[in-house]
Amino acid sequence: MCGPLKGIRVLDLTSVVLGPLATQTLGDMGADVIKIEGPEGDTTRYTGPNRSEDMSALFMGLNRNKRSIVLDLKQKGAKEVLWRLIEDADVFLHSIRPQAIERLGFAYETVREQNKKIIYAGVHGYGNDGPYSGRPAYDDVIQGLSGTADLMNRLVGEPRYMPTIIADKTCGLVTVNAILAALLEREKSGLGQFV
Repeated sequence: MCGPLKGIRVLDLTSVVLGPLATQTLGDMGADVIKIEGPEGDTTRYTGPNRSEDMSALFMGLNRNKRSIVLDLKQKGAKEVLWRLIEDADVFLHSIRPQAIERLGFAYETVREQNKKIIYAGVHGYGNDGPYSGRPAYDDVIQGLSGTADLMNRLVGEPRYMPTIIADKTCGLVTVNAILAALLEREKSGLGQFV
């Protein structure tokens, strides 16, 4: 790979669109992206048109420029593999709810103890506190809660979702910008951070 992020290793523990779009973009810029999937695989493997049963066009597009590994993080051996990968990683990006990633043993504080230079990005819909903490946040849910579906009401006379995955795509691009800024800051300070 060549590009401005050549030599940057990204651990991608994301699924669906937001996280995979972010890591696909980082990969397009030359980063070495390792996608880490559980045994069941990313759900987008089975979403929409496909040529093989577990390789939909959506999945293939969002996961280009990536290497991959299957790790069942509920198993001790798989956790040990991930810890070895974390030692040399520059970015750890996950879309696992905060409570679940903590139960697995990979919360920010724990990962940072292992690698002080890592950029740790948790992309999930809601923070650790508040009434929605721990709930999943899919694109349609965010479109409804943010009022985006009501904008379509003004256009076509009834509430509808935007005809694209607007929340995931927008947040994926914002995630890329945040990670790039954190990598630049690390060049100055030598330390990673939580994004």
